[in-house]
Amino acid sequence: MQRPPQQADKAILILGAGPAGLSCAYELSKQRYLSTVWDKNEVVGGLARTIEYRGYRFDIGPHRFFTKHDEVNALWHNVLGDDALRVNRLTRIFYNQTFFHYPLKPLNALLGLGIGTSLRAVVSYLHAKYKLAGHTARNFEEWVTKQFGAVLYRVFFKTYTEKVWGLPCTSIGAEWASQRIKGLSLGTAVWNALWGPRKGRRQIKTLIDCFDYPRTGAGLVYEKMSRALTRFGSSIALNTTATVIHRRGNRITHVEAATPRGAVTTQVTHLFSSIPLTEFVLKLHPSAPEDVLEAARKLYYRDHITVNLILSRRAIFPDNWIYVHSPNVRMARIADYGNFSEEMLATKDTTCISVEYFVFAHEDLWSLPDTDLVRLATEELNTVGLVRPHEILDGFVVREKDSYPVYYVGHRPLFEKIKNYVDGLENVTLIGRGGMYKYNNQDHSILTGLLAARKYLGESHNIWEINTDEDYHEEKHIESERTADGDQIANRAWHQSLNRDLEKSSPTTSLH
Repeated sequence: MQRPPQQADKAILILGAGPAGLSCAYELSKQRYLSTVWDKNEVVGGLARTIEYRGYRFDIGPHRFFTKHDEVNALWHNVLGDDALRVNRLTRIFYNQTFFHYPLKPLNALLGLGIGTSLRAVVSYLHAKYKLAGHTARNFEEWVTKQFGAVLYRVFFKTYTEKVWGLPCTSIGAEWASQRIKGLSLGTAVWNALWGPRKGRRQIKTLIDCFDYPRTGAGLVYEKMSRALTRFGSSIALNTTATVIHRRGNRITHVEAATPRGAVTTQVTHLFSSIPLTEFVLKLHPSAPEDVLEAARKLYYRDHITVNLILSRRAIFPDNWIYVHSPNVRMARIADYGNFSEEMLATKDTTCISVEYFVFAHEDLWSLPDTDLVRLATEELNTVGLVRPHEILDGFVVREKDSYPVYYVGHRPLFEKIKNYVDGLENVTLIGRGGMYKYNNQDHSILTGLLAARKYLGESHNIWEINTDEDYHEEKHIESERTADGDQIANRAWHQSLNRDLEKSSPTTSLH
């Protein structure tokens, strides 16, 4: 396959080699525009990267793929080709020493909660539906109580949400709740669990039991994208962190970065940034106006720790992942990667799991030595009865700064102030979860990258409108497969040709 010729008159820099950054570079390369991509990590994929350790592969927390955007779905599958798997789904909630199926199965919930709690849950749900119908929710607690009732809020939302965000639910914006969980109502869940979808209604994706996943981890799709990009002639520089973003008036002129080999500088005609929005603003030189800087100092992200463990037996639990709502342990979620794909495992009679903790970097958990974090995860797995200490063969820790933008009550005016300022920079496009301070999933981030590239090439798109429909992030109506049109067929053929070409080259193509 011929490599597209370089558009040599353009100096396009992309900060971040995650779903948004690589999708942006990939789309530009298809239109024969080369770019330089910088990323602070040792491997591509951002929050969706996969790390190999002793022959095992670990994601940075579970990252299954789903989307309601046909174009994103086609891109993802075309890049992966035969390396895309369909995986059976099982996820449960662990609360009060009991496992509850998620999505809800009424008999399981009834037996788990007990008759008394179940009756109180039904009464509080009915009360909320009829007594709170006209009430405008001001925060997460009020929004969820209005949707599900006070009892189910306390059982299935309060503890876990406060673990994840490190804030009382009364301090978390209703905006986050409406964006993430609106599409799944309790009534719909109960009806589907007992009788299946109502006749004539399409099924919601939340309520189906399979998902897409790359054969060797969520990061595989981005590894394949990066190989294609370097083959085309674009540059991907890992272990490279932007330090100063220079501007002249409303235009970015050049960017400095720190690398293991020392400082580097590149000239810029256009900058796509998926690094945290606050970080971007604070690295500008000359500085942004003081009110914008003050807003950037007050917005913040939640940080994330994964304790990754190799276990001596295979059947730890049947789930892909488990939400841990129990208040007596600090861990929030456990994923078993052998239940995503057996090719994540070095040997088939073992498994590898991640234990997730959501923290702020100023908290004690963040600064604990790795050995202490492995010990803590071991103790907590033993506490909940899932894993015995002698079954853990090895472990390591990954700390991830600025993983989740926090939608705290009152954050919106600060965000708008920063957004309006950055929108005034003539040659900057913000993309991705971190760059846009928006709780995007993989598919949303991919779409921001695709549309940002097309906007740069002359199309008209409002990237800020992506993921603003306030539908639950997993909601997807299942319809019959549509026949591919000519453009889809041509696009698939292009990817197939590319994949065949890449298979002839080394799978360990060097990234600068």
